[in-house]
Amino acid sequence: MSVSFTHDVPPQRVVFAPGAVAQIGEEAERLKLSRALVVATPGSGGRLGKTVVELLGVRAAALHAQAVIHVPKSVAEAGLAAARAANADGLVAVGGGSAIGLAKIIARDTALPIIAVPTTYSGSEATTIFGITDGARKTTGRDVKVLPRTVIYDPDLTLGLPPAVSAASGMNAMAHCVESFWADGRTPMSLALASEAMRRFANHLPAVVADGADRDARGECLIAAWLSGTVLSVSNGLQHKLAHVLGGLGLPHAEAHAIILPHVTRFNLQAAPDAKTRLAEAFGSADPADALASFLKKFPIPQRLRDIGFDAGKVDFVAGEIAAQAIKSPRPVSAADVRELLNEAY
Repeated sequence: MSVSFTHDVPPQRVVFAPGAVAQIGEEAERLKLSRALVVATPGSGGRLGKTVVELLGVRAAALHAQAVIHVPKSVAEAGLAAARAANADGLVAVGGGSAIGLAKIIARDTALPIIAVPTTYSGSEATTIFGITDGARKTTGRDVKVLPRTVIYDPDLTLGLPPAVSAASGMNAMAHCVESFWADGRTPMSLALASEAMRRFANHLPAVVADGADRDARGECLIAAWLSGTVLSVSNGLQHKLAHVLGGLGLPHAEAHAIILPHVTRFNLQAAPDAKTRLAEAFGSADPADALASFLKKFPIPQRLRDIGFDAGKVDFVAGEIAAQAIKSPRPVSAADVRELLNEAY
């Protein structure tokens, strides 16, 4: 047999049920947390954060509702200062990728355990990946310290999620799955999980976007998001590296993923026949890249990079950043390839 792989995924407790957020106190007690800092975004995220503080009761130290997309360095420093000021012994991240991302940076520097309560479909809660932005560059890395010890998935918390957020975060998670099909570190398990996640998203994400009150469809997409995050334990390629560079330029992460996904897929499937077969099965389409493009067109989210503020004058900068990373899997990526892809997506 010519196949060889190493499968190494750290343990994580997952609690999934409608109304599961009510168990946050029990889960904090299980981790022996007595002064948990609740991390959230401002606005609606902060309101949910206040609810979680109330549910934690005496186990809550404070609410820090200042998370921002891409975790700018100043936001990371403020979050770290808040954790130290509260003498926190753990973190509860409530919301989407911004809140979970900030909690991860705090955990990276303090080793505090995280309980994640995700309300979107990004899948960040299931990964050891962290990211921080400084100026025009976003730096990412992996560290087992940032993987949430416990994830509470409560479909009821997603019922008020706007269609655009559901669609963009769902396609963000789909990007994890698509890329895992050709990643260097793929294993039989990561391929199986990604295939199952794609099947669930293909069947249920359109229903979620069409009817935000469809609790069953939302539950299916949360499960798919969990699976999609799990497969990010394998290496990242063109899709994610490109999304991270675009994020450093200030573009919204989920929307950038959604826009470039059909283009990156079309580029890479030429050298990834097994990935094409798996995606074709999930979508029931012989042209998976076209199926992804059709998904994008159906959803109420930006369709082109220029719609989310990408400056065409930055094409050469992005192309140079990606070319310098010498991506080889499933095919080599040159600066010219990146320029062509960006122009198509623009």
